[in-house]
Amino acid sequence: MRFDGVLSAWNPDAGCGRIRPAGGGDEVFVVLGAFPTDGEGARLDEPLSFEIVTGRDGRKQAVNLQRRRLVTHGNALREATGVGQARVLRAQRKRRLSLAAGAVVTVMLVAGGVHWWPHSQPAEVPAAMRR
Repeated sequence: MRFDGVLSAWNPDAGCGRIRPAGGGDEVFVVLGAFPTDGEGARLDEPLSFEIVTGRDGRKQAVNLQRRRLVTHGNALREATGVGQARVLRAQRKRRLSLAAGAVVTVMLVAGGVHWWPHSQPAEVPAAMRR
C-alpha cells in the first residue's frame, strides 16, 4: 500500500532521514537507497509517495519512493532556509567567482593582444637590403 508524505529530516552525512506521513502518525525512517535514481538528492519538505516495510531492526522503513510534483500557489516561490539557504549562497558565490575569473582572463588576453600586436607586424626591410 502506498502512502504520501514529506521529507521532514535528512542527514546527508549518514544518508538517512525521516518522512512525515500526510495522514499523520509516526515518522518513517528512510535511507538514500530508497530514493529514485534520477540524479537528484533528497530535499527537505519534498512531497513523496512511498511504501512501508519493517526493517531488520523492527522499525518501519520507507521503500520504493517516488517524487511527487510540488504544487505551487501562484508565482510565489518558497525561499530556501537552513541547509538549503547555505547551498544556494554557495552556488551563487561560485557563479560570481567563475564570472569574475572569466572576465579577468578575457581582459588579460585583450591586453596581451594589444601589447603584442605591433610586434607581430613584419618589420620594414632597410632600403640597402632591398633588391
